[in-house]
Amino acid sequence: MRKLWLFALLWFPFPTRAQTGLNDQWIAFNRASAPNSNLQCFKPNNVSVSGGNLAITTKSESATCSSIDLPFAAYHYTSGWVSMRNFNFLYGTVEFRAKFGGGMNTGAWPVVWMEDASCQASDPTGTDDSCTGQEIDIAEILHSDFKHVNQQIHVDNLSHNDGCNASVTDTSQNFHIYQLLWSAGSLVFKIDGTTSCTIIGKYVPNTSMYLKIDNFVGKYGGPVNDGSLPWTTLVDYVKLTQGSTVIFEDDFDPMDANQPTKAKSAAPSSNNRSDNTLGVKIFWRWLTWGTIVCLMTGLAIFVSKFRGSRNNRRKGS
Repeated sequence: MRKLWLFALLWFPFPTRAQTGLNDQWIAFNRASAPNSNLQCFKPNNVSVSGGNLAITTKSESATCSSIDLPFAAYHYTSGWVSMRNFNFLYGTVEFRAKFGGGMNTGAWPVVWMEDASCQASDPTGTDDSCTGQEIDIAEILHSDFKHVNQQIHVDNLSHNDGCNASVTDTSQNFHIYQLLWSAGSLVFKIDGTTSCTIIGKYVPNTSMYLKIDNFVGKYGGPVNDGSLPWTTLVDYVKLTQGSTVIFEDDFDPMDANQPTKAKSAAPSSNNRSDNTLGVKIFWRWLTWGTIVCLMTGLAIFVSKFRGSRNNRRKGS
């Protein structure tokens, strides 16, 4: 009976508390990058969720990939790129806590940014020239200078590129909280609660946008130091609010009490695919494992009694 219990524990482990993969709010790209940053393949296997963080890992390894921009070819690096799958929004506050992968003079180019929703459907396969090209870089590390954060816009065919380069403690060694307060004609960027950049103008994007997180290799990251790889970007949580209402949130560990809690009053837009069924999933998960354990226990008792009955018959004979 003890052997059967050991077998059950090894082959039917109890559910763990931590989320182990992206939920369906996100999509991990599987494609080559784009002509302006073409040193890596983006692979879903380079994206994971562990320890209450979204992890994007960049590696020095050979891979082949293509996109609608680029033909099938071999590359020397792989990395991860995550995007909101369907959700997009107009105005509100974006907040996330992150530590960027790479380090000073490594060639890493991590960025958390937003693009207009016209790009969202084609983005997993490559840049679509039909996109209107409205871009907001919330936190971008340029030239592998992890002690400065670029916060900038690129709109109207690059006719407006306003931005700031905020000083901060090393973003590859320290987590920081980044915020973007987006309203009509106004962008206010904050790092750890302190305003780091303000952009005011009629050209501030005024169409729905979606969030993207990735780590490019080289180009605007500078020369690549292969010895510094792998790099891992960690994102603790992502939260979007409009007024007092949370419209999108993922803390990448729904059972962790130290993470921000999801607001019960959230009123997401029609295209928000947030994980509102988490409680139901957890209930059925426990019910399933409970049933398995009960069946294994019943089987163990049955086998034990069957063996006892056979031994008694043998003694009687």
